[in-house]
Order: sequence, then C-alpha cells, then structure tokens
Amino acid sequence: MNPPVALRLRLSAAATAGGTLAITLALLVGMPWVLWRATGVPWPERVYSWQEFTDRMAQPVSDPLAVDLLAVVGWICWAVFAWTALREICWYAAHLPQLLRDHRVHDEHIAELSFRSSLAALCIGTLIVALLSLWRPPPAGAQQPISGGETRAQFTATAPLVPAFDGQAASPRSTPGATGARTPTSDSGEGRARFDAGTGAVRHVEYTVAEGDTLWDIAHSHLGDACKWPRIYAANKDRLQSDGTRLSDPDRILPGWRLTIPVPQTAAPSMPPCSNPDAKASAPAAPQVEEPTHNDTPPGRDEGPDQERREPSTPTGPAPQDDAEAREADTKQGPAAISLGEASLLGITTAAGLLAARRYWYWHRSRLRKPGTELDPQPETPTLSPLVEKAAQAAHAATLHRQPQDPDALIARRTPPQEPRDTDTVTIGVQDNTEVTLDELARPGGCTWSGPGAENAARALIIGILTAAERHRPQPPRVQAVVPEDVAEQLLPGLPPQFTALTQTSDTAQAIQAAERHLITHARAQDEREASAEATGATATDPGTAQETEPGTLLLLTAPDAAHLGELQTLAARSNPDTLVVLTLATALPGAESWHITDDGTTHHPGTERARESAEQLRLYHLTPEAGRDVTEVLLTAHGERPRLRVLPAPSTRPREKHSEATTDPAPEDAPATPPPPAVVPRPAQAKPVSLHVLGPITLYARGHRDPIGSNLRPEVHEFLALLAAHPAGLLATDIADKLQLEPDSIQNALKNLRRAVRRALRAATGFTGQEFVLLQGELHKLHPELVETDIDQFSRKMKQALSVQVKETESEAVSAVGEALAHYRGPFAQGRDYLWADAIREHFATQATDAVLRLARKAEQPGAAPGEQESVLTLLEQLSTIHPDHERLAQHAIRLYQAAGRHDAARHTYTRLKRHLDDLGVEPEPATRALIAPRSHARQTR
Repeated sequence: MNPPVALRLRLSAAATAGGTLAITLALLVGMPWVLWRATGVPWPERVYSWQEFTDRMAQPVSDPLAVDLLAVVGWICWAVFAWTALREICWYAAHLPQLLRDHRVHDEHIAELSFRSSLAALCIGTLIVALLSLWRPPPAGAQQPISGGETRAQFTATAPLVPAFDGQAASPRSTPGATGARTPTSDSGEGRARFDAGTGAVRHVEYTVAEGDTLWDIAHSHLGDACKWPRIYAANKDRLQSDGTRLSDPDRILPGWRLTIPVPQTAAPSMPPCSNPDAKASAPAAPQVEEPTHNDTPPGRDEGPDQERREPSTPTGPAPQDDAEAREADTKQGPAAISLGEASLLGITTAAGLLAARRYWYWHRSRLRKPGTELDPQPETPTLSPLVEKAAQAAHAATLHRQPQDPDALIARRTPPQEPRDTDTVTIGVQDNTEVTLDELARPGGCTWSGPGAENAARALIIGILTAAERHRPQPPRVQAVVPEDVAEQLLPGLPPQFTALTQTSDTAQAIQAAERHLITHARAQDEREASAEATGATATDPGTAQETEPGTLLLLTAPDAAHLGELQTLAARSNPDTLVVLTLATALPGAESWHITDDGTTHHPGTERARESAEQLRLYHLTPEAGRDVTEVLLTAHGERPRLRVLPAPSTRPREKHSEATTDPAPEDAPATPPPPAVVPRPAQAKPVSLHVLGPITLYARGHRDPIGSNLRPEVHEFLALLAAHPAGLLATDIADKLQLEPDSIQNALKNLRRAVRRALRAATGFTGQEFVLLQGELHKLHPELVETDIDQFSRKMKQALSVQVKETESEAVSAVGEALAHYRGPFAQGRDYLWADAIREHFATQATDAVLRLARKAEQPGAAPGEQESVLTLLEQLSTIHPDHERLAQHAIRLYQAAGRHDAARHTYTRLKRHLDDLGVEPEPATRALIAPRSHARQTR
C-alpha cells in the first residue's frame, strides 16, 4: 500500500534537510578543519617587518611556499562563504513569514543573487525550506489516494463557477483579517454571502484571502471538511483577480484575492474525517459506502427484477406544497443572456446559432483531417474554444430541459436559459431579461452607435447575423449584412469577402449601391407577389408568401465619411424592420438616433421614451476581439474554410445546384448492386461481473449473459455511467455536476441518488450484495475496476496492439488486429443520446477507428496488394461506413478498392449513399470524390 501523502512529503523533506545540513556543515566546519590539518597557519612565522616580507617574496617560489599560498586562498574563500552564510541566515530569518506562505520566495531570492553568493543562499535556503516542509507539508497539494493498491492518474478539478441568476443580496466588501477561520454573514464580516431569493439560504460566499491562508484552511472553515478544497480551487481557477493574476497553482494564494466559496445550504461545521490540520491527508480515503435503507420505494423505479430490498432516493429539492407552487417552479424563467468571461455577453438566440454551427464544425474537422503516414495512438481530438463551448452548453440546456420537473427524479438540473427566438430572428441585446430584436434599430433616419462599447457591440451584432444564418442552413439566410472591407477587417478580421450572410465591399460607396440593389429587389418581389395574389385571389400580405418571395432584411453597417452622408441619409429614411436597417459607427447621420454605449453594453439614448420608462436599460450584446476571433474560427471551419486564410475562394451564399445525374450520379435505371454487408462480429467474452458498452448504444451486461440489463434505469443514470466510463481515472463531483447540469444546491443528493440507482440495479443482476460498483473516494467518483469492464478500455487496448502490429507484422496480421479492435466499436460513443459533453469524446474514438482503417486502405491500394487483403479491408471500410455514412475519406477508399476489383456497381452505390447523407448536411462531395465516378459514367455512355 502506498504511504499517505503527508508522510511521503515529510520523508522527502527530512531527506532533503539531512543532505543539505551535511553539505553545509562540511563547508563551514569541514573545510577549515582540512586546511588546519594540512598546512596549519600558512603565514610565515619569522617575518616581523615589511623588509623581511619583501625579501621573502623575492626568493624563488618553492613547493612549501606554493602550498602556503594555496592555503591562504582556501582560508579566504572559507571566510567569504562563512560571511555570506551568516548574511543569508539573517535574510531568511527576516523573511520567514513569506516562506511559511509560499516556498517559491526561496527560488525567487536565489534567482536575484550573483553566482558568488548563490552557493551559501542555496545551502541555507534549501535547509530552511526543508525544515518548514518537515514541520508543515503543503496542505493544498493533498491528494486522495486510491485504496486497495490501485493507481490512478493525476486529476484536477475543472468545473467552472455557475453563479445564480435569481435574487442575490451582497454585503459590503470584506476586509482582510489576520486569520482564515471566519464565519460568513449576510450583512457584515469578512465574507460576502449570496442568498437564494426563495429560501434565504447561503449559496456562495465571497471571501477575501488573508495572510497565512491556505485552501485547506478555508475549506475547513467554510465547508466543514478540509478535503473539499478542490471545490474552491475549481470555482476560482479561471477568475481574474484585482492584481491581474489568476489562481493557477492551488499551493499559492495571495492576500487580498477574492475567492468564491460554494457553501451548501446546510453547511453546519462538523468534525470531518480529514479536518485535522496536523494530519492532512495522513490516511487513505477509503471508498464511502452508503448504508442502504429498508424502506419501500415506488415500484418501477431503478430496482432489478430480483432485488429483495428497495432503497428510497434522497429528495433533490424541497417538495412542492401545492400544484400552484409546482407550476410556478416549472415555469421559472431563466436568463436570456450568457456571460462569456471578461467583457463579453451573448444572447441565447446567438448561442443557438453557435450550437448549430458546432455540428458542422466537428464534421468539417473530420473531413479536412488527413491521417499521416506515422502511427498515432493518440489522435488529435478537436477542441472548441471555451467561449463557444459555454455558449453551446447554455443553448443545449435551453432546448433540452423544458419538461416539467419530475417529483420522483433522481437529480435536479439547473434552471435552463430561456428558449431562443425563431431561426429568422437576430437579437441585439437584453432588456428586462427579454431579448431585443434587430427591429429596434430600424429607426427612421437610421441609428448611430458611439462610445467605448460601440465596436464590441457591432462585433456581436455581426456575429448574431452569421449565427442566425447557421440555424437557417441549408436555406439562404433571411437577415444579411453589408459592411465595408475596412470596417469588417477591424471588427472580424479574416473573413472572406462573401461569407454566408456577410458581404464585404471595397468602400462605403459600394455598400450603398448594394443596399440600393436590395431595395429594388425587394420592391420587385413585392410587385410580383401582389400580381400573383390578384391572379389567385390570395392575400398579398400573407407572411408565408412574403418569406418565400422577398429577399429578407439587410443591415448596412458602416463608418461613413462626409462625402457619403447624404446618400446614407436617403437610405436611412427607407429604414424598415423587414427591409433595411442602416447603422453607422461614430459618425452620426443628420436626423439619426444616437446611442451612447458603455463598456458593458449599456445604452443611453434619451430620445427613447421606452428607455426612460423601463426598469432596466437596454444592454447590448458585446464581444471582445479575442472572443470574436474564437467565434469566427468556428464559423469558418463549419463551412470547410481555413481560419484567417483570405486567399481561399469565398463560398457562394446561393444554394448549390444539383449536379446532373448523367455525369456524376448513376442513372436512375441503373440498379447498383448493394455491397455485401460487413461480417457480424460476435460480442467479445465478458471477463468481469459487469460489462458496460458505450461505443454504440449504452448497454449493460451482467455475468456473461447475452441479454442486457438495466433497461428500466432512468436516462440520467445511463448518462452518469457513460460519463464515468469515458473517464476511467475518475471524475470529481464538481466536474460531474457541471457536465450533468446539476442544480448547485442539490449536487450531493443527486450524486448519492445516482450511485444508489446503479448499486440497486447491478447488485440485483450480479448477486454481489456487498460491493460498490461506483467507488467514492473523497470527491472522486470512478467505476470499480475489478467489477466493471467497459468496451472503451478494451477498444483502446486492442487499438494499441493493432498499431504495434501494423509496424512489425504483415498486412494480413495488421488487418486482423484492427478487426479485433473494431469488434468493440459498434457505433459512436453514447449513440442515440444527445449529450453535449460527449461530442469531443465521440469524435476522439471515431478518429481512432477511422485512422486505423484508412492506413490499411492506403496500403491495400498499392500495387502488389493481395486480393484477399483488399476484400478484408473492404469489409472494415463497409463496417465503418455503416456507422459513419458521411465520412468522405472512407467512401473514397471504398470506391477505389471496388473499382480495382471490377465491382463498379458497388462503387456507384457507395457514392450514392455518401451523397445522400451529404445532401442532408447541405454540402456537396469533394471534386476528388466526384471524379472517381464521373469518368466511369462517361466511358459507359460513349461505349
């Protein structure tokens, strides 16, 4: 068994202190003793005057004289070292309080010294730091060891802070004190508490770090358990402090920093199992076992068919007292805006557009990626910007959790944001927790934005138009923007001149011409609609007919000069919410409404009565240049464009025309032969009591039976198991709560209910009544490695073996090894489940599987490949093409291998299947893919 963490730290500090003390004593005591024993006093005994000294120096240098001179140099060096050591002892004694708080003061001091003084400082400082560590190990670095001799990887809490949007009351700012043990209060004291508007219970505490504080001590004082310090670290690690730094190292917190402490509603200080500061992490945290109760629970919950005793679920929130309160809780309105960090705010409608672009982003990343010739056991997993991930997570929650709260639910999820507006709507800001649409800018005479926040607001407005076009794909966008190139380059650099709903012009004059052409097109469409209505007897103002025939709304955004003010004023007079919106930056048009925008997006336009009468002013969405660059890269990749490469040809915004079936697709009369289905691979043998399959549909098997178990488990339990299977090293409770969108006040109860549901089902299926299938080690949750096996572990292990075989063995053995690995890959991760957190994991395993087969396909296409190997590779290609029918690289290799084998009908069928799935995405096959089929069709027609 591994020794406790604190004991290991003390042993290491003791060894360091002993070694440094021996070296220091050797230099201070051993060096003069050696010099005394070797030469005695090097000064000549019979020299009593200056004349005798000069006569002695004039004599030839003899060996005794040389030894005496070297001894003199040695005594001088020792004296300098002793003086420097004494000076360093005084310095370290004066800076002992800083060393107690942060040991890196020692490293910074040595870095400032010269080479001559650094030796003594290194010896004295290392000795003092080791003695301090021996007396008090670094508390915030404590980890919770795994019992039973198991090892695991290092983990770090990464769950972000989720502030409450309901009513919150804050006390005055806290003042640093002399100790870290404080009690949060609502109106005074050292902590600032945030209260729930409905119950008045503390949810978060704002705490100011004092001299000598550690995360361990703060967690012990405010959370009642020092082992819960990762919660504080996770909630504050991305927070920008007043001095411009961030909490990047849990061992280092500085006085004056403000930390948000997630205090539970019932945070009563009790004696926790590891709350003794002198015994920090001195004993391994054994898995916690919840005692089962013997009360009956409603039938049909999560029990197995043979379970004899049932356990109730802990309520995740207060039970509704009556139907009116229940309906009020179900209709609780969430936020309409999403804060994206420093100086960025985005609306839920724009976030929904980013969520739509996210799907295309993953698909195009996979399409553009070409696996290299070298084997890559850990393929690159595409990662989105945290800003985009946060916005997509909010939009996903807004569309997913709209059903009323189930009183018997195992978990309570956070209140989701408001539902986004429809796909044709572009929002510009939020007022009274309601999104304001682009129609607010359609003022007669136009609108002008000025102030320090005008540029960030204009950037967010263009992003809102582009994301609305993503939600409207593959149809053309209903709202478009025309911007001069210099303004577009200042707001969103790197976009092509023509990109979805954005058109860039060379100057303001061309932008005005584009707006005039839009008005003419709009007028013609209206005339045609009226004429058609007269002929058919329909109503000319029918909204459905108008949307189909009219070109939509155009936003003209520019920073004009004096030469174009008159033309812009004429256009602005035609402003209409359904036709044209004219917006200028900094330069005001005659008769236009001026909006002054602050840094946080708040608008001041006293000419609007609505702004004066409203309880809350309009706050525009705003994005910093860095946030705009992150969103731009996602939008570009979602259309197959390389970010910031303006030399690439711009894609057309019009719907792509269908290619002639006679040139690219097989003729309708051709009946392409369906390729043989891939061989059915039997399910691998089960070695452990429980087998969890998540590559494909989430399925549980027990004791080797072929029939799955757990069909009556709730969806949240399946999501919990899939999350743990994807992280075999374990996850902290804060990470699980963030991914499952758990209500902050009910995290512990929700996780307890999930563990109970898993325990009930698996104990009933396996008969192991005394085992915990989900280990709880402090704040860490993980599947029991000896009781539960996952197809992820088996797939990863087999894939590593296959990669090594591809290097050393023959082609047939490599194909066989890859086939064994793909036997565990029965579909995408958590197939059929809409888990936003699973997208990156799903892409990672899909890339591993496809890269392995694509490497085999490249070798099979080379001259001299055996026909049997080509057939085996084709089987693997078809197996993966069934799982990923829109993967174009797989289809290309399959077509080439089918054509090499003379099976042209199967090649055409593969192309037809690919094109059908790409049409659903609104994209066309690559020219290289079309070229594989077109020459064959042309040759058949000429013959």
